[in-house]
Amino acid sequence: MNKIHYGFDAPGIMRNLTVFGALIIAVGFLLSFLSANLFLNNISYFIVVVGSIFFILGVAMFAYGIKGKYRTRDLMLSKIKWTGNENMLDIGTGQGLLMIGAAKHLTTGKSVGIDIWSSKDLSDNSIHRTLANAELEGVKDKIEVRNEDARSLSFEDNSFDVILSLLCIHNIEPKVEQEKACLEIARVLKPNGTAIIGDYIPTTGYAKVFANAGLRVKSSKPYFTTAYALMWIVEVTKN
Repeated sequence: MNKIHYGFDAPGIMRNLTVFGALIIAVGFLLSFLSANLFLNNISYFIVVVGSIFFILGVAMFAYGIKGKYRTRDLMLSKIKWTGNENMLDIGTGQGLLMIGAAKHLTTGKSVGIDIWSSKDLSDNSIHRTLANAELEGVKDKIEVRNEDARSLSFEDNSFDVILSLLCIHNIEPKVEQEKACLEIARVLKPNGTAIIGDYIPTTGYAKVFANAGLRVKSSKPYFTTAYALMWIVEVTKN
């Protein structure tokens, strides 16, 4: 029986941080236990601290996958004053978390999700999983998914009332390519439309590109307690 599931982001990194952090902590405690040398004891404390940082980051990514991503989605969706007839675009939709969440606010509108579906970026990541989630959530008639690159969108200028993206743009490298994605978002956003971008890196760089493109930056700030992990969100509007 199929179940609704939106995956764990960067599962390999999450696993490596947790396992590597635990191993470093173990080494630090072992060194402290086996040595009576003051210098080595001090080194062991440092090793434990470093290992704890890695371990905590890994656990935070797990917490984000279990609960934080849904809290972040709800926060982002709550920033939109939905009327039901919006055309919405989700950049890097993955398994459809934002696209499907937005579709539940729509009546005559359309929720579109684009991605290139990389399994290293999200566990069990595929367009088939996205469509299955939409059907299980009862919104399949309100959504559309496309295999597209965020840097070269096929949509016409001023196509969408709302554009959302979560943990996507940082995957585009190098930085100049991230700027291309932001400019594409600015291009396809309608006048008076809103774009909200969440990422695990500070969104000040995205905000600068949007401002240079003529959009108004309403805010760009961290939401760690919402996501249970590293999370910054930038909100912009188009005049």
